[in-house]
Amino acid sequence: MKSFATLMAMVALAGCALADNCTPGLNYCGSSLLKKGNYQAQIDQALADAGVQEVDNGESALFACEGGSNGVIKFLQECTVGECVDAGTGRSDYCG
Repeated sequence: MKSFATLMAMVALAGCALADNCTPGLNYCGSSLLKKGNYQAQIDQALADAGVQEVDNGESALFACEGGSNGVIKFLQECTVGECVDAGTGRSDYCG
């Protein structure tokens, strides 16, 4: 019974490891954040905190990654829909 509980705990922790947080100091398009993980609630909150009306679920907005265990983000600016550019791994996204 003890080994079953240990196995279940390991499975739960493995599921948590699959989430990919943003890299502190880099900027991300909302669409890039959504590809990294379940960022929709954080995108919605960052837009609300900045007083910005959501246009396309925040996919065209640009956010700064502040980091932390939850990958905290902060709204920077709204790009024209479809004009937020994913600059690739290790590089900041930008409005095109």
